[in-house]
Amino acid sequence: MSWDYYWAAGGGSDQPDYYQFQYGNCQVGCGPVAWAMLFCWGDYQAENGNSYWAGRTGLYRPNGGRTGNEVAPLTQTSGVENVIEEINDWVDTFCLVGQGATYPADMHEASGYLSGRTSTTLEAHYNGAGIHETRLRDYARDSIKYRDTPAVIGVGWLTHYPLAYGYAYQERIVRYCFGLCWDEVVYDRSFYLNQGWGGAGNEWITASTWFSGEIYP
Repeated sequence: MSWDYYWAAGGGSDQPDYYQFQYGNCQVGCGPVAWAMLFCWGDYQAENGNSYWAGRTGLYRPNGGRTGNEVAPLTQTSGVENVIEEINDWVDTFCLVGQGATYPADMHEASGYLSGRTSTTLEAHYNGAGIHETRLRDYARDSIKYRDTPAVIGVGWLTHYPLAYGYAYQERIVRYCFGLCWDEVVYDRSFYLNQGWGGAGNEWITASTWFSGEIYP
């Protein structure tokens, strides 16, 4: 069976290559970086002809501030770092063995960054125990498949927040035999990730998550 592929608008060429850095005594956190990549992706789309995101140019403003207009850069700048730091404060990222950690229940507070800049809305869905759920996978899948828009997801066990911008699936017929034989349809599903490592390490993983964060124009 062949795979069907879906990509956020612009594919890999429109993905921000952002990464963590030292903020205070700790790394700034993968959660703030993932939200910053999603917000700035939306701004870049609005500035470059994506009709779905037209009118949402305020997702990024000069130097990461709250006034003026500027196309969000796809490479990390001091303005992007200001965005990431502000989101870090909004979502209450804390230091855990030198790493910036963010509780899933706090991730929705990234909407504070949007307030006063744009009417874009944010939704966050999660399992606080880090248990992967079908409904959470489907939120992220639907954002990519039906709205051509990436989604922040959670991988591992409360380990990392990357940005999923590709989705693929295939269906296979599997035959089982225990005395009698029967066929069942099996689905394989994968997400393609922007890891938030400056463009390094992006990869396909099994489509499974304990968190999904989406934005809507």
